[in-house]
Amino acid sequence: MNPLTPSQKHPTHIEVDLKQNEVRFTWGDGYRSLYTLDYLRQICPCADCDTARQESTVFETPAALNLEQPAEMVGNYAMQFFWADGHNAGIYTFEFLREASKSEVQESQS
Repeated sequence: MNPLTPSQKHPTHIEVDLKQNEVRFTWGDGYRSLYTLDYLRQICPCADCDTARQESTVFETPAALNLEQPAEMVGNYAMQFFWADGHNAGIYTFEFLREASKSEVQESQS
């Protein structure tokens, strides 16, 4: 995989949609990514979650965000999500999120 360019790892728009349980990003190069909350929780980059994945521990955690403060920017390089169960240790860098994007979101046909 080629290294990401600066525009590929810089979002121009971020939308946290609590009704649809997803987060949408538009990146500087026009690429659009959609992440379900379940997927974001599964890929949490914090040390505890990384260790649990290495040990094949399965978490039965709700993938719901705190309604009062669902997420916030960390500097100009990452997002932090505040999960309803109190977990908030993961810092999701934009580069990490772009690389974790499964596929581009396509325009819906109306």
